[in-house]
Amino acid sequence: MTETEITQHGGNAEELGTEPPREVPPEVRSARRWTTAVTALAAALMTLDITVVNVAMPEIGADLGASLDGLQWIVNAYTLSFAALLLTAGSVSDLIGRRRIFLTGVAVFTLASAACALSPNAGALIAARAVQGAGGAMVLGTSLALISGAFEGAPARARTTAIGLFTAGGAVSAALGPLVGGSIVEWLSWPWLFAVNVPIGLLIIYGTLRKVPESGAGGGSHRIDYAGAVLAVLALFLLNYGLLAGAEDGWSEPRVLTALIAGALLAAAFVVVQWRLGERAMLDLRLFAIPTFAGALLLSFAARIFSFGMLPFLTLWLGGMLHLTPIRIGLVLLAQSVAIVIGAPLSGLLAKRVPVARVLALGMAAVGVGVLLTVGISPDDDWTALLPMLVLIGVGAGLTLPHLLALAVNVVPPSRAGTASGAANSFFPLGTATGVAVFGVVLSGKVDGVMSTAALGEHAVPGSAAGELRRLVTAGRFDAVAAAVPEPARNPVLALARSAYTEALSQIFLIAGIAALVAAAASLVLVRDRDTYNAAEAEPETAATQA
Repeated sequence: MTETEITQHGGNAEELGTEPPREVPPEVRSARRWTTAVTALAAALMTLDITVVNVAMPEIGADLGASLDGLQWIVNAYTLSFAALLLTAGSVSDLIGRRRIFLTGVAVFTLASAACALSPNAGALIAARAVQGAGGAMVLGTSLALISGAFEGAPARARTTAIGLFTAGGAVSAALGPLVGGSIVEWLSWPWLFAVNVPIGLLIIYGTLRKVPESGAGGGSHRIDYAGAVLAVLALFLLNYGLLAGAEDGWSEPRVLTALIAGALLAAAFVVVQWRLGERAMLDLRLFAIPTFAGALLLSFAARIFSFGMLPFLTLWLGGMLHLTPIRIGLVLLAQSVAIVIGAPLSGLLAKRVPVARVLALGMAAVGVGVLLTVGISPDDDWTALLPMLVLIGVGAGLTLPHLLALAVNVVPPSRAGTASGAANSFFPLGTATGVAVFGVVLSGKVDGVMSTAALGEHAVPGSAAGELRRLVTAGRFDAVAAAVPEPARNPVLALARSAYTEALSQIFLIAGIAALVAAAASLVLVRDRDTYNAAEAEPETAATQA
C-alpha cells in the first residue's frame, strides 16, 4: 500500500451522481445478503458469550467447586484471549484470506464451546474459555473486512447499512446476555450456555462455505509482520490483564503493576516497530493521520466505557442491593436493548439528511444526558431509577454503533480492511477493561471514604473488621454485610453501606456523563465526510507515482 493510497480520500462518486447506477448481478446480491447474515449471527454469538456467563457464576462455582479467583478467570480467560488476538487476526486476514480466518475462528469457537459444556472441573473450563476467546477474535477481527469485500463497488450507504446490521447483532446480544443466561440456568443448567453454541456455529460454517466469497489473500510482496503480531498480542494481553486484575485485586499488587508496566513497554516497542516498517507493518500507523479513522477508534473505546464499563456495577446494585433475580435483572436491562433496536434504524434515516458526525454527536449526547439524569441516585430508589438512563444509552448506542465500525473501514483502502476491522474491534474490549478499572477505583474510593474506620467505629464495629466490610460492599454483597454485623449495629451499618454504594454510583454517573458529552464534541471535530476512501481518485495518482 502506497502513501497515496493512505492519504487520498474523497466522496463516493455514485452518491455524488457522477456515475450512473449499475446493475448488480443476482449472485453478487446473494453474496452480500449472506455475508451480512452470517457475520451478524456470528457477532451475536461471540458477544453473547462475553456476558451470558456472568449470571451463571454461582451455579458453576457450586457444581465445579471453583474458588472466587477461579470464577473470575472463567470470565476473564475469554476476554483476555479475545482482546489480545483481535488486531493480529484482522491484519493477517488481509494477507492470507478473510473467509479462511473467519471459518477457522468459527470452528475453533464451536469446538471450544463443546469443551466448555463438557468441562469436568474449573481448570478445564478456564482453558476452554481461553480457546473460545481466540476463536471469537478470529471471527470478529475479520467480519467487517468480509462485509467490506462483499460490498466493494457498492455505494457507501449500502456497506454502512450492512455493518449496522452486524453491529446491531452484537449490541442486542450483549444487552440480552443476562436475560438469556438467567433463563437457561433457571430452566436447564449452566452447560447449556455453551452447548447451544454448537448448532449455531455449524450453521454459520455451512452458510459461509456455501455463499460467502473470499476476500483479501492479496498480500503480493507483503509478508506477515511476525514481530508486530507477537508484540501486539503480548501488549494487548498484559494491558487488559492489568486493568482487569487491578480493578478486582487492587493496584498495588506486584503482578498488576508488572503487567501494566510490561504492557506499556511492549506497546511502545510495537509502535516503534510499526513505524520503522511503514507500509509493510501489520498496523500502518499512517492510518491514524486520517482524522475519521482516529475518531472512530476513539469513539469505539468511549462507547464501551459507557456501556460494558458500567454494567458490572449496575448489576451488583440490582442483584446485591435490590435482590433482583438474574432473570429480573435481564428484564431491566432489556430496556436498553429495545432502545438500541429503535435507535439503529433512526440512525440510518438521520444519516441520509445530516452528516454522520452530527449523528454520532447526537448519539453520544443522548448517552451523556441519560447518564447525568441518574446522578443523585439514593438508597431508597428502586430499579425504575435506571430506566431513563438505560433508554437513552440504548438510543445513543443505536445512533452511533452502526457508523463507528463502518467509518474505520470506509476510510482505508480495501487491502487494509482487515487491519482497520481488527484495530477498531480491539478498542472495544480495551474500553471495557478501562471503564471497569476506572469506575472500580471510583467505587472503592467512595466506599472507603463513607465507610471509614472512624464512621464504622461509631457503630461499635472494630477496626479489624472495617476493611472486610468495605470489601464486601464494593463486591455488592450486602447480605454478607448483614451477616457479618451483629445487632444492634446491623441496620445502621447496612444503611451506611447502601449510602456508600449509591454515592459511588452517582459519582460514576457524573464522570461518565461528562466524558460522553466530551466524546460528542470530539466526533464533530474528528469525523469528516471527505475522509472516505475513493479508489477511483487514488488509483490514478498511485499509477503516476509508480511511473
